[in-house]
Amino acid sequence: SIPHSYKILLAGGVAGSVSKTVTAPLSRLTILFQVNSLIKHRGKNFEFAGGVLDAVKKVFRKEGFFAFWKGNGTSVVHRFPYAGINFVMFENIKPVVAKARGKSSSETPFTRFISGAIAGATACCVCYPLDLVRTRLTTQKTPQPVAVQSAPIPGAAATTVVGEPYYRGIFHALQRISKEEGYLGLYRGLGTTLGVAVPNLAISLSVYGTLKDKFLNMPQRSYLRKFVIEENGASITVELSPLGTMMCGSTSGICASLVTFPIDVIRRRMQIEGLLETKGEIRPHGPLDEVKIVLRREGIRGLYRGLATEVLKVVPMVGCTFLTYEAMRDMLGLGHKL
Repeated sequence: SIPHSYKILLAGGVAGSVSKTVTAPLSRLTILFQVNSLIKHRGKNFEFAGGVLDAVKKVFRKEGFFAFWKGNGTSVVHRFPYAGINFVMFENIKPVVAKARGKSSSETPFTRFISGAIAGATACCVCYPLDLVRTRLTTQKTPQPVAVQSAPIPGAAATTVVGEPYYRGIFHALQRISKEEGYLGLYRGLGTTLGVAVPNLAISLSVYGTLKDKFLNMPQRSYLRKFVIEENGASITVELSPLGTMMCGSTSGICASLVTFPIDVIRRRMQIEGLLETKGEIRPHGPLDEVKIVLRREGIRGLYRGLATEVLKVVPMVGCTFLTYEAMRDMLGLGHKL
């Protein structure tokens, strides 16, 4: 049989991949808003300054419908191990944290918070190069066709050639970044990313688990719960209904995003700076310098650019993640925990 931890890894990986694919269009729009002032003009007129609908129209017009899933293959390659490691670490570290605190139960908000932070830090460090590549692939522009005169022959028609993208795929991006920026370039912005991932996972997992406990103890809210009868009919367990799971997951995601979004903006901008540096466009600097630049150019609103699409993305994504994870636990015979 499959070891218990492997089942959790599989359940978490599938949950993360499904939710990421469902919300990929909103994810791409969020990233484009976050790095908006870097990938276009340094002046007043940013490329995506007209709001969500304007950005949707521009991406669709310039790159087509499937451009909204640009980089999603890389996202899934990153999300599967990232989500899997998060869940398997979270489930296995909770008893250790509870024991260290001298608590008999691992199902307390603080234990969930600390366990979520450790899980997030571990998954982030292991999977970070893929996250960096995902951001680079998502933000690079589609090469435009260029008319090229193959030979100086009078009257000869020019040949239309489409330029090659800077990064052709996951492995090419990994190789190119390593060559141009060194192996440490694959971890550019890791510190800032940990500043996002650690509190994000800590808040999300602790809020979800706490809300789940509350919902299961609200008999007047029957639509939030479901009753599961064991095969032998000897026992009945109460679990969250799909609606209850979505509500807990979505709320936990919103809480986490509101706290960590400004740090995430700085993280994304730092991730693409390596690409701009290789083109001689900007000089390297740290997170605090990046904060100053954003505040000077865009004001406090610059730190929350893309928050609307982030919230629109988080509600279905985190809700879908927990819903799929709970369903996968059922399928794999793991029961419900979190």
